[in-house]
Amino acid sequence: MNGWRRGLTLAGVAEPRLRERYTRQARQLARYAPAQYAALRLLLPPATAVHVVAAVSFMHTCDELLDQDGRAPVEVRATRFAAYETRVRRALDSPRAPAGALAPLWHTTRAHPPLAGLVDDFLRAAPADLYFTGFAGEPEFAVYVEEYVLPGLMLIGGVLAGPGEPQERLRESVRLLAAPLQRIDFLTDLAEDLRAGRICLPHSDLLDCGVTPEDLRRGRATARVRELLARTAAKCWSELAAARPALAGVPPLYAPMVAAQLDVYAHLLHRALASGPRLLRGGVRPGIPAAAAILLRHRRATSGEIASSG
Repeated sequence: MNGWRRGLTLAGVAEPRLRERYTRQARQLARYAPAQYAALRLLLPPATAVHVVAAVSFMHTCDELLDQDGRAPVEVRATRFAAYETRVRRALDSPRAPAGALAPLWHTTRAHPPLAGLVDDFLRAAPADLYFTGFAGEPEFAVYVEEYVLPGLMLIGGVLAGPGEPQERLRESVRLLAAPLQRIDFLTDLAEDLRAGRICLPHSDLLDCGVTPEDLRRGRATARVRELLARTAAKCWSELAAARPALAGVPPLYAPMVAAQLDVYAHLLHRALASGPRLLRGGVRPGIPAAAAILLRHRRATSGEIASSG
């Protein structure tokens, strides 16, 4: 029995069709977020990895419904998300597992009861992304992190939380992680966001550096653009350093996975800095050899604990 099948069994996933649903979601995650998938498989106990897959898959489905790539008007996306939200709520309220893609989420919320409330929080918060166009300044960025990013990360935090852990303590730990991870994502996805018609760097930073939105849209590699990107990167480094204490709020068995993610994001930030203004033309992703080395380093440091946890 391979590690994934063992994880399904330990997670109480016995019914063949439900096992197949979880496995399908795991394969999808491995395709669209290989570094994240590798981290949870290498650095989490097998049963926990199974439940994290369900939570992340649910978030990804919501992201696809709310996508901002222009393929559908906002009204259409809002309608289809509202319909999905209704299906999710009905499924989770049902005493029996639903058929289809929501079955893993149903089972995972039964294994982690506080997760049901976190799913509700996320469903209420997610539609805000439909109308998001950018930030006037840092206060607006902070509101976005609190009201949109944090509810999403709390879904994973709800699976990793220790038994009986106060939710506010968990939220405070996750909040420290949310700001740097989101800001780095905005920096590395700058080109994609520009193509979608939005700028996810605070407009106040553009003004301070003397950069116009048109400079970014045209990919101008000026000294002022370089200054803007360097300023953004400096904020990322500061927030990454501030996030390290969040590891103290994570159960020891799961802390290596969170620590590895922070290291992968630091590596991603190094790549972004090396790209400079080329970020306006195309995004950067983690280098596979470097990301693998980070994950394996954390795996070697904790392999005994993970193995003994089942």
